[in-house]
Amino acid sequence: MPSKLGIKTASILDKPLEIASYVARHLNANGLDWTSASTVKLLNYDISGSSLSTYDETAVSQTVTLAETGDQDMTLAYNKYKFLRIQDTLEQDTPVASLASKFARSWVYEKFIPDFDAYALAKIVAARPAANKITWNSASDNIKLKFFNTVSAVKKRGGSPGSMIAFIPFAFADSLKALVTTFDGSNLGYEAGKNGVLGQLDGVVVVETDDTYFPATYIDVVVVDKRAVVKATPKMDPATGSGMKLIKDVPGHGGSELQLRARGDVFVFGMKAKAIATLERTNS
Repeated sequence: MPSKLGIKTASILDKPLEIASYVARHLNANGLDWTSASTVKLLNYDISGSSLSTYDETAVSQTVTLAETGDQDMTLAYNKYKFLRIQDTLEQDTPVASLASKFARSWVYEKFIPDFDAYALAKIVAARPAANKITWNSASDNIKLKFFNTVSAVKKRGGSPGSMIAFIPFAFADSLKALVTTFDGSNLGYEAGKNGVLGQLDGVVVVETDDTYFPATYIDVVVVDKRAVVKATPKMDPATGSGMKLIKDVPGHGGSELQLRARGDVFVFGMKAKAIATLERTNS
C-alpha cells in the first residue's frame, strides 16, 4: 500500500508583489493644512476676464475698478475603510508570524494605494480645461510629437518642466520606449535610455502608471504641474499608525479586529487648473 506522507503548512504567507503609489507619492499639500478642520477655504483672485486700459493724459480722473476676491472650498471627501476580524484559533494554528500586520499590508498595497491613486488621477483629469485636450490618432500621428504638444499646452499656461509630471499608461509607455532603441550599431539608444527617456522627456518627469488607474482607456497622457494640485496630508493613513488600529479581545468575538482607515483627498487649485493637459486617442 502507498505510504502516507505528512503535510506541513509553510510559515510564509503568499501574496502579490507590493506596488508603491504611482500618482499620490508625487503630490504634496502645497502649503495647505487641514489640521482641526475638514474644509479649507482658499481665497483667489481672478483677472483673466479683465484687460488693461489706455491712460488718458487729458482726463481729470481715470476709470477705477474694484479689486475683489473669490474663494474655493476644499472639503475632504475621500473616506475609505476595511475592518477585519481574526479568530484566535487562526493565529494559534497558523505558523505565520505577525499575521495581522501581513493582512494589513496586503490591504494597503493591493487595495488602498491603488484606489487612492485612481481617485487622484480622476480628479486631476476632471479639472483639465477643454482647451487643454490634445487629440491624436495612434495609427497615423507621431507619438513623440503629440506628447510634446501635450507638454507644451501646460508650458503655455505657466507650467514649468521642473515641476511638471506626465503620467502615462504602461501600454503607451511601451510604444514610447520602442523609439529609444537603434539598430545602426551606434550607442544612441543606450545614451537616450541613460539620459532617462522615460525618467525625463522634454524636461518633464514621466511616470509609467497602471493602465487601470486612468479614468478612460483612451487617455494616453496626463501632464500636470504639481503646483496646481493639492494632496491633503491624510488624517488617516492605513500605511501608518494614523489609520491602522488592532483591537485585541473583541467582546463577543474570540479574537481581534484589525481596523484600516484612509481619509484624505486631492484638489486642484481653481486658478491653476490650466496647468493640466491630456492626450486622448480618437481611434480604438
